[in-house]
Amino acid sequence: MSDNSVLFIGGTIHTMHEGPQPEAVRVDGDRITAVGRVEELAQLGDATTFDLDGRCLMPGFVDAHTHPLMHGQCMSWADLSSAASMDEVVKILREHGRGLGAEAAIRGYGYDQHRLSEDRHPTRHDLDRVSESTDVTIMHTSGHGYVANTHTLAAAGITKDTPTPTGGLIDREEDGSALGRVFDSACDLLTGPNGVKITNHGPNFHLPDDAEVLDRHLDEAQELFLGAGITTVGDCQVTDREMTNYLRAKDSGRLKIRVSMYVLSSHSSGLHRLGITSQLGDEWLRIAGVKHYADGSLISGTAFLPCGCGATHGYLYHDKGDLEDQIALANEAGLQTATHAQGPEAIELILRGLERTPRPALRHRIEHCGFPTDEQLARMKTLGVVPVPQPTQIFRYGDGVRRDHPDLAERMYGSGLYRDAGLPIVLSSDAPVTLPDIPMACWAAETRRTSGGRVLGEAARISRQEAFAGYTSGGALALRRTDVGALAPGRFADLAILDCDPFDVATDLLPDVEINDTWVAGRPAWTAAVGMINMTSDPY
Repeated sequence: MSDNSVLFIGGTIHTMHEGPQPEAVRVDGDRITAVGRVEELAQLGDATTFDLDGRCLMPGFVDAHTHPLMHGQCMSWADLSSAASMDEVVKILREHGRGLGAEAAIRGYGYDQHRLSEDRHPTRHDLDRVSESTDVTIMHTSGHGYVANTHTLAAAGITKDTPTPTGGLIDREEDGSALGRVFDSACDLLTGPNGVKITNHGPNFHLPDDAEVLDRHLDEAQELFLGAGITTVGDCQVTDREMTNYLRAKDSGRLKIRVSMYVLSSHSSGLHRLGITSQLGDEWLRIAGVKHYADGSLISGTAFLPCGCGATHGYLYHDKGDLEDQIALANEAGLQTATHAQGPEAIELILRGLERTPRPALRHRIEHCGFPTDEQLARMKTLGVVPVPQPTQIFRYGDGVRRDHPDLAERMYGSGLYRDAGLPIVLSSDAPVTLPDIPMACWAAETRRTSGGRVLGEAARISRQEAFAGYTSGGALALRRTDVGALAPGRFADLAILDCDPFDVATDLLPDVEINDTWVAGRPAWTAAVGMINMTSDPY
């Protein structure tokens, strides 16, 4: 018997694992040791009884696609998600700037051009109304790029003579000068001479900050994830900045959630040089694979997709043949890949790279997997590919997608279509693009309802049970982890305690379900009353 043995009783228990629904779960140390009847588990030795008092016990949730450090950083910026006009964007930024020093950069996050009455992206002229003498930079809600004021563009050296890089976008005035929007690979121009550079391997959202500030951002993000009942995440864009940040957190005892890292393809040459051919790390922090990007962002309008007018807009990140070669190299080396792709053409590049040497056991992933064809879904099944969509984006951004892509919108992030093709169901948040809120995400997957009240793709719905499985056992499957995602003997005692049984509430009440407590490794990590807890202290 461990020195911290706990017997959970008195509530509904969903193991998200095969077998009958148990009365109790026993934890010894950091692992689950038994599930079953109360009297049977009590006979296994002395244990502290934890009475659920009618609440619901589930495995700690697994968010397979997130950006924790980016999420923490955005939490410190002005929140533009509610802005409905350019005037409101300017007002929110001015108010945020008043709490900063006179020379401090003013940053914002979360604007969505579809929600602005002007129906366009902001420009440098809009942001010059906030300040003409300090940096003003705002990130699009997709995380795929920024709009900067004139001062910031000048400091970055972005002029009419600056070429637009492959896989990127610089909006231009009629005379060729920068209009303000700098997206995807062009974001390298905004990170400073010593900042992270990733060329055309994806959007560079890594604006510089001091190490101690980044540490604070990660701590704040971890508290938010734990407050959502999330105990394991997949970080789907790791550069040297994220890697060193996680290592500092782990070495100092500040890492409270389990992290599987996907190293951005711009940095993957280091993995190949070191001969890393599988996952590397421990139960808290591990290199899981390589992150690639095929095309741009769906919600910013840069994904490579038909526009409903007989043409294709957006862009691919790589020149012809490059992405297929990169994916084939990772696959042949034994590394799992997780590749951002929205349009069918982008998805096709991934499948072609994997078909050179099929290795289904690696469980390669397609992130978002926006609009695969039925034929591509069948090939994904043969290749063992796992789609990883984000259902809350259907609610928040589905109306804009319907407007921009009326011929495709019904298939957006079609979990029900994936299921019918025999593919696993995995759900995720892509935080900070949408908040890590599991009941809300499962409601969105079940209803497919947009913020405008329309159902986007009836055939793409999934059941509530399937949705919660996508955030537990499905998330673990995508991360290739067998130690989390279910309440089963041998798994880590990572637990979420909900205020009620989410399988037994009316559909429209599901988003109101609350997380009361989160446990990690057999100890309380977060409670609604206290927040994040020092997990090295005595939990009793």
